[in-house]
Amino acid sequence: MLRFGRKVEIVVACAIVPCALEVLPASTVLRWVKRTPRRRGDAIAPGRIAHHVDRLLMRAPGLWHYTCLRRATVLAVLLRRDGRDADVVLGARRRSSGELEAHAWVRCDGEDPFLEHGDVRSYQALRTPSDTAPHDP
Repeated sequence: MLRFGRKVEIVVACAIVPCALEVLPASTVLRWVKRTPRRRGDAIAPGRIAHHVDRLLMRAPGLWHYTCLRRATVLAVLLRRDGRDADVVLGARRRSSGELEAHAWVRCDGEDPFLEHGDVRSYQALRTPSDTAPHDP
C-alpha cells in the first residue's frame, strides 16, 4: 500500500502538470521535467505509479482528463522523483488517409517505450527539448 505522502505526490502531479501543459509551451514543460528533483526515500514500482496516474487522469474532468501527453509528462515527473532517468518522447505518423497523428510516451532507463499501453513502432520519434539528436524507438 502506498504511503499517504506518496499518494499526495501523485495527485499533485496529476493536478499541476496538465495545467502547466495548458498555460506554458510544451517545450518549456518538457525542459522542466528534466530538472525534476529526486525525492529521498523508497522508490515505488513504476507499474504502480502508472496505475494510479492512469486511474486519476481517466476520471479527471476537462483539462486534467487523460491524453497521451499528459500521461507521459506526469509519469516522467514521478519516475524522475524516484531517481529514474525518464523522459517524454514525442512521435508522429501518417494515417492511411494522409492525416498526421501525434503520440507521446515515456522512455525510462534505456527502455523505450516504457509502461506504454500500445505499440509505438509505427511512430517516427521527433526531437524533444531534452534530446541532442532524434530518437528512434
